[in-house]
Parts: sequence; C-alpha cells; structure tokens
Amino acid sequence: MKATGKLVALAVLVAAPLTANAQDINFGALDDGANRVSLTAGAEHGLSLGAGYARVVSVADRELVLGGDLTLGWAEVDVDDFRLRGGLLAPIVSHGGWKVIGGLASTIRGTKNYAARMINVGADVSVLAGHYARRWFVAGEVGFDWALATHVDHSEAYRMEVYADARDGWYGNAGGNLRYGVQGGVSFGRNDVILRAGRMQDVAGNPAMIPFYATLTYGARW
Repeated sequence: MKATGKLVALAVLVAAPLTANAQDINFGALDDGANRVSLTAGAEHGLSLGAGYARVVSVADRELVLGGDLTLGWAEVDVDDFRLRGGLLAPIVSHGGWKVIGGLASTIRGTKNYAARMINVGADVSVLAGHYARRWFVAGEVGFDWALATHVDHSEAYRMEVYADARDGWYGNAGGNLRYGVQGGVSFGRNDVILRAGRMQDVAGNPAMIPFYATLTYGARW
C-alpha cells in the first residue's frame, strides 16, 4: 500500500493548478437581490480559466453572496482536470466603507493521468479586509485551502508497472495551502474588473511549487 499512499500524497500537487480562492467581488457595488456572472483567468500554481455565478441575498440586514464556479486548466484545457466550488461570502464587521468579510466554500477537484483517476474533496476558508466603495475597492486577503480526502481509481498501467494489488477507494490526505495577498478593482455601470495577486505556501511553511498567484476577473451584474 506504500505506492498507493505516495500516489495519494501527490494528488493535491497534481490538482494544484485548480486551487480554491476567495470570490472576486466588490461588496461596495452590490445591490440586494443582484445576480452576477464572472470570467477569471490567470496563474495559480499553473494557468487556469474559470466561470462563475453568484447571487446576493439579505439575511438579518447583512448581504450574503452565494455562488459557485467551475475552473479548468488553461495551458491544456482538459475536462478531466477541473475544480468545482460552491460557497458563501458575508461581512463580519462593517464600518462605512471598511469591511471585514469571511468566506467558506466546499471544493471538488478531479484529475486524471497514466496512474489513476482522482477526485478530491476539500474546503476553503478566507478572510478579506479593506475599503469597498461604489466604484472601487482594495483589500487584503488571507485564506486556507484544505484537502480532506481523495478517491483513487488506479489505472491498469499502474497495477502492471508499479503495484498490482493497489486498492481503489477513499484515502485521507489532510493538508493544504495558505495564501496571502491583495486584491482590488474598479466598478463601472454593472461591470467589475478585479485583480488578485499574492503568495502561497504549504502547511509546513514551504513555498508552493509556483509560490505566487495572479488572476484577473471580469464580472457583470444585473
């Protein structure tokens, strides 16, 4: 089972180009009941391209953003390598345009190579703090992307060349990446253009394989 264990340990790295991240939203430009679609492109362990949908709802006089998105690797688009995410963002503290916003999302990632087909489930927690105005915003970002478990379906090639008795199934692989950076953007009409950038490291404090991220998002509201 050691070979399978090593394969599972690599699962997070294999799916790393599709890391979860905080929603790119200007809370100062949101209206109650608004819908929003977005397109995101950039580098986060690798090149990625994603599309998302979100809706604003009011709960106890607070604006909550509920939404989800789908991301694929951009360098070589492959539907076998994906990340599906769903979650929410909500203000924790607010004073005028200054806000502290918390986010929680669940994630499902998939990847396939010569060794196995792997599906990973995880969670992402984030905190944003900054100034949000109707036409612009800037905020700091801290987040933790936690990989909980991976389901592995070994290929015949893996069984023949590496380990014949490899067992398919779920394997725990708790671990993840810490990210920290900044994001900011401008809003005009019902459009948003938002840039994120920062650094990433694993739970042991080691830099990620590509230790920085940078994404550009276009969003449209109605």
